[in-house]
Amino acid sequence: MSGGCCGRVVSLQQINVGGRIIGIMGMNEVFQEYFKKGKTPDDVTGDELVKDLRKFNYIAEGAEQYYKEAFLREYRRYYEARTK
Repeated sequence: MSGGCCGRVVSLQQINVGGRIIGIMGMNEVFQEYFKKGKTPDDVTGDELVKDLRKFNYIAEGAEQYYKEAFLREYRRYYEARTK
């Protein structure tokens, strides 16, 4: 998969968002950045995750809360997998 310009590859992951399986692009890259900066799941807000992941994905205004919850849950999983 190409992320448009310059052949940069952007990850695609399927996650549960409000009971629906949704393909999310760039989640791994965003999570890697947060992890490198030392951000724990308690340091991250749903708002900043939505802001950063909206760069790669369409997120409908009315569905933001579902995405916030899903992104926070997935970042917690990502973080815990790398700190065990």
